[in-house]
Amino acid sequence: MLYRVIKGAFDAGFIARIGDIVADLPMVRGATLEKVDYSTRECDLRWINYGTPGFAFAADRITATLRAAGTEVSDGWEIENLQYTAYGPGAFHNWHIDEYRRTYNKYDLGLGERFTGKKRTLSLSVLLNGRQNYSGGTFEISMFPNGQNTIGTALETLSDAGDMVVFESSLCHRVAPVHTGLRKSLVVWICA
Repeated sequence: MLYRVIKGAFDAGFIARIGDIVADLPMVRGATLEKVDYSTRECDLRWINYGTPGFAFAADRITATLRAAGTEVSDGWEIENLQYTAYGPGAFHNWHIDEYRRTYNKYDLGLGERFTGKKRTLSLSVLLNGRQNYSGGTFEISMFPNGQNTIGTALETLSDAGDMVVFESSLCHRVAPVHTGLRKSLVVWICA
């Protein structure tokens, strides 16, 4: 599996609950993890952290949804903190890959030893609102290994609230610039 879109993976109840969970969380400007570089990404983020009731709710539902869709779920998987992302007009996330070139050690991400020796293997993006709420903002995947001169395949079927794309973390991908409205998503990284 390189990638697949699961239509209607999550219902309106899940989406509403995520909205409630993030409502009081602090918003930060999107940047890259390695350094504060805002040239590759323009969006607002809220983090649903491990150990919180909101994380437990979302992680349980995500795992159950993946199992129901036939994705092999390992007991050794760990889910990183969940990223709620809002893209307003002009916001984007340029071509990138989610997988790091090495496995995590106990000091990475402040998440402790449960990630030691693991790395991102699967990435997920759940649309929390549909295309009727924004224009542009298409999720695109490319088979090119880097962001240079990349031509992507727009995932047009990732269009309705509750739709989810599951893809290998090594795939190059982006969110194209939003033209109008607000695009909301929940991003998940699974490590093994």
